[in-house]
Amino acid sequence: MADLEATTKQDVLVELISSLKKASLIKSTEEVVRVILDREKLGSTGIGDGIAIPHGKMKDLDQVLCVFGRSQKGVAFDAVDGKPAHILFLLIAPEDSASTHLKILSRISRILRDQAFRKRLLELDSAKAMYAGVIEEDRKI
Repeated sequence: MADLEATTKQDVLVELISSLKKASLIKSTEEVVRVILDREKLGSTGIGDGIAIPHGKMKDLDQVLCVFGRSQKGVAFDAVDGKPAHILFLLIAPEDSASTHLKILSRISRILRDQAFRKRLLELDSAKAMYAGVIEEDRKI
């Protein structure tokens, strides 16, 4: 997704997850929202520097799914630094994929460490360009 319209944590989760539903990758938007919000109760996935990586695991999933978007306005995500999230990656994984889930979270975190890349990601003009930028940055690692 390119620019997110939602302005609250729950609404941005619904917006991101709805894109998975629209692509027929999940059965229930509500179930995934519940899983992500249950995980958020353990501690915010707003990691600071304008980044949030909400994630969770589900029983009836057979592959890892990831969707990302950006919010130019920013979304309050209870980040450790108290700043709004502008770059959001949502990850949902099968319940039995702990190792893969952690590897992907780590890789996303590594990609987003570079401040210049984060700035560029916020400036790109389309979802396609954002996707290409993430793939390009991932290849550097």
